[in-house]
Parts: sequence; C-alpha cells; structure tokens
Amino acid sequence: MADSPRSSGPGSGRGPHAFRDRRWTLAAIGAAVIVVGAGLALTASPGHHHATAVAVVPARLGTPVVVASSAPRPVVYVQAGHQPPGEPGYLAQTGAGGGPFGSEEAFNVRLAAALEAKLRVAGVAVHHTPARVTPWGANGAVFISLHFDAVGGSAGIGYAVDQPGRGENYYHGQGTGTASPVPYPDSAPHRRATKVTAAVQARSLALARDLAATFRPIFTARNGAHSRFRGVEPGRYGNARMQFFYGYYRVNTGARVLIECGAAGADNAFLRRISLIASSLSQGILDYLHQTHQLGT
Repeated sequence: MADSPRSSGPGSGRGPHAFRDRRWTLAAIGAAVIVVGAGLALTASPGHHHATAVAVVPARLGTPVVVASSAPRPVVYVQAGHQPPGEPGYLAQTGAGGGPFGSEEAFNVRLAAALEAKLRVAGVAVHHTPARVTPWGANGAVFISLHFDAVGGSAGIGYAVDQPGRGENYYHGQGTGTASPVPYPDSAPHRRATKVTAAVQARSLALARDLAATFRPIFTARNGAHSRFRGVEPGRYGNARMQFFYGYYRVNTGARVLIECGAAGADNAFLRRISLIASSLSQGILDYLHQTHQLGT
C-alpha cells in the first residue's frame, strides 16, 4: 500500500545508520549520485548570460566534492516592429495595414513571440522589445527587428551599415515623408544614438546572409508567397529605411538586422505561417551564433 509506515526498529535492518552506510557504500562502488544545486546562478557579461550549475558528488565515503560548470548563453533582442510604445521621432510610423492578422503590428507581435520561444528552447537568452527599443544601449549578440512590407512590396533583409558621417534616418515630424540622413527643420527630437562601427557592419552582414540562407528556401509559392524575396540589401546603396533603421542606433549588440517577411496581400497565405517563419529565422540566428562561436554545439 502506498505510504504505509515501515518498522525501523532493532533487527529490521532499516535503521538510519544502516541507510546511511548503504548509501555511501553504493557511492564507493561507483554508483554516482549527482545532485544539481537548487540555485541556478546567472551573471551578465557583454553579449552573454552565464548559467552556472552546481553539482555535489560523493567521494569515497568522505566529504562530498562540489563541481561547478558554466556555459555562456548569447543574448538576442527581438523587436516586434511598430508595437507600442513607439520610438520618439518615429511615432507616426505605426506600420502597414492588412496582412493575415489585420495589421503589420499584429503580425510582428505574433512572429516575435514564436521566434523568442524557439530561441529560448535552443539555449539563447532572449529579450523582447517593442518599437521603443528597451532598454536603450543594451549589449548582446543580436538585435533583430521583425516587419512585413506594404501592399506591392516584397521580402528582404537589411543590416546595420557603417557609413562615415551617416547615422539613422530623419523624417518630417514624428516620421512622415522621405528618409533623410540629416534632420529636417521640423524633425522631432530623437533619443541619443549608439554607434554602428565597421565591426558591427561585418557581423550584421554575416547574420543577414545566414538569415537569407534559411529564409529563401521557405519563401515559395507552395508556402503561399507570391511577391519576391530581394535577399540581403546592398550595403549603403540599399533601402535606407532598412540599412539605417533607428533600432540599430539604440543598442550595442554585435549584429543588428531587420527583416521584411513579405508583402501584405500577395503574401498573406505565407505570412499566416508564423511557426514556419519563426523556425526559419531561429535557424538563421543559431547558425550565425554557432559560426561565430557564441553558442556551443
């Protein structure tokens, strides 16, 4: 019967000393008992979190030996484009309409949640940010901003570009009109900018290429895509909204990219396949982290 009491009196062979001797005897003959420490200590470092597991191993009937192991976890920031609260200077940019969920923002939020879940399962430390990049100036391995394009648009991947004398885009007021490398007289104030260096550009381009390698095979008519995938934008000559996106200038991550996952209308059936797209983007990020030795095998 479950939970029935048993005798531990004299002659039973089940007294506390007998149990203790039997336990340590098993350890002595090679039955390893490992107890993982109740606490999991996390310490932050640039681009990584560290997960430390503490194990207690019996040592020949003597004092237990404490063994600690530490595995770095790369940090990835996932931005759901246009999700409130908005970024100062860009508050008028609320995203495209339409799509399978009624708006670009609704798609971005769903995709961000699915991507974040897949990356966490893979051992990545993931942080979510809305349109207002939070926190400002965060360190990490990757920043990725998720979007889809307007009707008549396409899919493509942008990345942070180091161009001397050029920073983030400016617009009229809170984000209307044509992107400009310098403020308009009526441009709303922006928050302080971080730097995009040549090293950041190189890492961002590497990540963009890894993402293109995993995204291109799924962007097919069979999966519901009927616009085109432009691939990776051509450096400083690419789409300014994607190459000089403000989000790149609010973080200090090693790599910084933006993806337009398709066009509203033509690609609605594809954009509805959130899990498929999230798996593709997750694999691209993981490939980059492995290749740059920021995530173990």
